Amino acid sequence: MTGKKQTIITDKQRTAIFAVLLAACIAGAFAQTSLTTALPAIMTSLNISAVLGNWLTSGFSLAMGVIIPATAFMMKRFNTKPLFLTGLALFAGGLLLAAVSQSFPLLMAARIVQAFGSGISLSMTQVIILALYAESGVGTAMGFYGLAVSAAPVIAPTISGIMVDHWGWQSIFWVAGGISALVLVIAFPVMRNVLTTSASAHLDMLSFILAAFGFVGLQLGFSNLGVAPAFSWQVFGALAVGAICLAVFVARQFKIDHPLLQLRIFATRDFTVAVLLSMFLYAVLIAGSTILPIYMQQMNGATVTMSALAMLPGSLVMAVSSPVTGRVFDRFGIRPLAIGGMALLAVTMIPFGFLTSSTPIWWIAVVFAVRSVAVAMVMMPAATWGLASVERRYASDASALLTSLRTIAGALGSAVFVAVMVACGNNPSGVSVAFWSMVGVAVVGLIMAVACCYRSSVN
Repeated sequence: MTGKKQTIITDKQRTAIFAVLLAACIAGAFAQTSLTTALPAIMTSLNISAVLGNWLTSGFSLAMGVIIPATAFMMKRFNTKPLFLTGLALFAGGLLLAAVSQSFPLLMAARIVQAFGSGISLSMTQVIILALYAESGVGTAMGFYGLAVSAAPVIAPTISGIMVDHWGWQSIFWVAGGISALVLVIAFPVMRNVLTTSASAHLDMLSFILAAFGFVGLQLGFSNLGVAPAFSWQVFGALAVGAICLAVFVARQFKIDHPLLQLRIFATRDFTVAVLLSMFLYAVLIAGSTILPIYMQQMNGATVTMSALAMLPGSLVMAVSSPVTGRVFDRFGIRPLAIGGMALLAVTMIPFGFLTSSTPIWWIAVVFAVRSVAVAMVMMPAATWGLASVERRYASDASALLTSLRTIAGALGSAVFVAVMVACGNNPSGVSVAFWSMVGVAVVGLIMAVACCYRSSVN
């Protein structure tokens, strides 16, 4: 069956839709950043360990990464407006459920609901932006998208720190849920059916189940590294099940007529490099953002507000840098940004390899701020470069692959490095070992950038 072309979007409507997309990104970034800051307080309140507490962040990323592949089908099968609004509604509902949670199981369930909603809306956002600005300005548009992703973290850590210190961690979910509900109300009359759909789109449920079990198995295995023997069923068994499921999943994608994800896209060299760079970046980005608040609050004596203030300059720097890196990308391409960003990322994590129980908080804030420049240099430019290198008909598949794999890389990276921290003593020395491990990952990304990022411009 032929595809259904969506209605023509006027310049005014395009601007309004873009504004809604940015508002949704800000709401999502606010919720995620707030939880990272509040995680140590939640661990104390619910009396859970760092490994279990990390599931509230890495488990969220894992659930989002699992649902994202299905959005490639959803974007082809369902109209843009109702699908995007459904994602926002799930996200807002999950936040409000978390606000009334008094136990870890209920809070974890709420985080999964949030992840499903965020996975739908986040995947759609990049594809919609590429469709809206297909003719020109895609780099600048994605730069402002990066700004929106970074804008909420500028103030969210400080606000959430004050809220947690004065009204408890549940308050951050009430605020984030209220913001998301407001965005949902505004989006209802503004959103349009932007993407082309087809009634012949097909979802392979077996592939979806294999992907889910595969990634969950890897997450369980890596999370248990710090608390169980390497060859126990909790570690080796879970990793083996995950690896087998993913191997069967990959083989199936090349044999069926309607794959869950079009893995043949990886034949496009630039896209493959962009995905790998994004995965390396997210692995250390999410892990670092999870471990630093735990270190400052539980090992350095900082309050929630103080640890949030320490991360504020970094969030501000990244928010300011994102539009600039978008313009640099439009003019010079990916190579200087990828090489410079990965090199700076590796260098700025070295000081975190020498943390002690008395390391000044201001020093952590300075290093974290410089590190944020590196993140801005790679995050959105790599995504834009990779997505622009793929044929337009594969845009939804490419976005789902990129977003899913980098999100899952963030979840797995967080699980691995938190496990390393716990295994090495769950003290400043353990934190230092974890960051030295992250330096190694960043160096691998740097080598790849030097060897593979040759293209000077997008297609």
